Amino acid sequence: MKKLLQLTSLALAFFVNATSVVAETPATNLSDTPSTPSTANKEPDDVIFRALQDEMARNQQRLKLGVHSQPYFLQYKVLDSETCYITASCGAIAQSRTSRSRYLYSDVRIGDYNLDSSRKPGNLDSLFGSSSMGVSQSLPIEDDYYALRHQMWLASDRAYKKAIESYEDKKANLKAHPETDRLGDFTKEKPVVFLKPAVNLKLDKKKWEDTCRKLSEVFVQYPEIEYSVVSFTSQAGNAWLVNNEGFKHRDGKLQTILSVFARIRAKDGRPYCDAEFMAGEADKELPDFKNMEKSVKDLVARLKRTAEAPLAKAYSGPILLEPEASAPMLYMAIANMTAAAHEKTEGSSLFRSVQPSRHKINQRVSSRLLTVVDDPAATTYKGTPLLGNYEVDDDGVHAQKITLIEKGLLKNFCTSRIPTPDTAGSNGHSLNGVGSVSVLFVSAEPSLQAKKLKRKLMDLGKEQGYDEVYIIKRIVRIPSWLSSSDSESSSSFFSKLGGDLTLYPTEVYKVSVKTGKEELVRGGRLSVQMSRVLRDITCAGDDERACSFVQDAMYVSSLVVPSIVLYDADLKEPVKSGEKPPVLESPLTLKTQKSKEE
Repeated sequence: MKKLLQLTSLALAFFVNATSVVAETPATNLSDTPSTPSTANKEPDDVIFRALQDEMARNQQRLKLGVHSQPYFLQYKVLDSETCYITASCGAIAQSRTSRSRYLYSDVRIGDYNLDSSRKPGNLDSLFGSSSMGVSQSLPIEDDYYALRHQMWLASDRAYKKAIESYEDKKANLKAHPETDRLGDFTKEKPVVFLKPAVNLKLDKKKWEDTCRKLSEVFVQYPEIEYSVVSFTSQAGNAWLVNNEGFKHRDGKLQTILSVFARIRAKDGRPYCDAEFMAGEADKELPDFKNMEKSVKDLVARLKRTAEAPLAKAYSGPILLEPEASAPMLYMAIANMTAAAHEKTEGSSLFRSVQPSRHKINQRVSSRLLTVVDDPAATTYKGTPLLGNYEVDDDGVHAQKITLIEKGLLKNFCTSRIPTPDTAGSNGHSLNGVGSVSVLFVSAEPSLQAKKLKRKLMDLGKEQGYDEVYIIKRIVRIPSWLSSSDSESSSSFFSKLGGDLTLYPTEVYKVSVKTGKEELVRGGRLSVQMSRVLRDITCAGDDERACSFVQDAMYVSSLVVPSIVLYDADLKEPVKSGEKPPVLESPLTLKTQKSKEE
């Protein structure tokens, strides 16, 4: 499954847009028709499947309350997650735990494909949970047939009663507020059977405790680093799905992330943060210790340079973003334009919104240089593994490679089974029931070599009367679960409000338009207009690179992007206020001095 619902921030985040399936054998069956009895008979007994199918059959025949209709659609999804989580700081283990959980999501719908009891994303319910996945219910982690059936029975009953209330409310609302050219609620798709073996969490926990401890100990040598933490998370997730249309799925995935976060404080009291992320499917795909240690030391060196750099100044003009900086911005801009293209019209008017590119198929939405392809099945790029790929999406539909933007023209949306204008059915891009981007490939034609791209930036600066222009080399997301500070400067990612996207770069250089000399500066905030930023790309490089986009503890997606030059972007001045540094020096200073004396 593409999305495994976050029930806790760490223990059950069954990777959104998870990495490619790791399995010892290929899928049992991947077809557009339900599995035949002979195929099913070859399968070993799967108690979860048996309980799901038996309870679904009973509910399909007998689930009815009074004058209300029986469900036209029944779907059950089980998400099972086993997670190992380790953190270390200053050479000592802070946390080390392994957890296991299993949840059922029941989607019971009354009505028909045109009008049913479901609520579209964008209503009030969706703000406080993932209602599009249905009613949730905790399940036993042991494969006990009757214990599983009992919980499935309770969840089905609650989901059916909730569907009755929702269906009656929706009909009443549509009667009072008729909609013109209303789209249906659910698309019809060919049933898909997709069976892969379940996966287990197999790793040497002591090895990773030692690794985290040793990596965190590197920071002891640098008492100027105010705060640091090394975090290791490895997860084995399994998903089962059945519905009364004939869909049947079992998918197992692994994902592992090692994160290193650190914060330094400049002499004026302003804090600056940076992070390193190393990710793969199984833990053996992470770099060896020597390379990890080098990444930690590089992180320290960057922070020390940043703390000593002069402050950035307010600026509005051409800016060059190298791949590590363009990746998060392009991801957000493309997702904003091509995902969730359904009409969000239900619920309170306070939460109504319209997809900004709706009805713009074959119209220009970006620079004519750009072409964007979304390929959920992509696993590598020039030898670099890509994360976030999948074979079937959250609705169970085959993942499809699609061209979203071609030479600046919008060609397609990422769609789920929620009907959208200008598109026919799902193209296998459902994330929790909503169309979402997966592995993105952004290219430009024509493109420029690095030296020519920098020269173009400088020429644009001269044309606009500037003595200096800017290059942003890194924008790294630092999730809240890593950072202990709520300071704006330490968020080092972005905030989005009113269509503006504000990003907090971790590495910014001021460039002389006369000599090309680069000087590191600190504290600038990049502000772009979401609806305009793709149009403002005036040129791009030929240095396409695979970059990782970390969105939370177990969500890493990849995109392939080049360097880009924005014709006109705002670099806002740093926040004016800082914080007073600690009154006493860090006790690590004493340890460092003692080590030198010895």
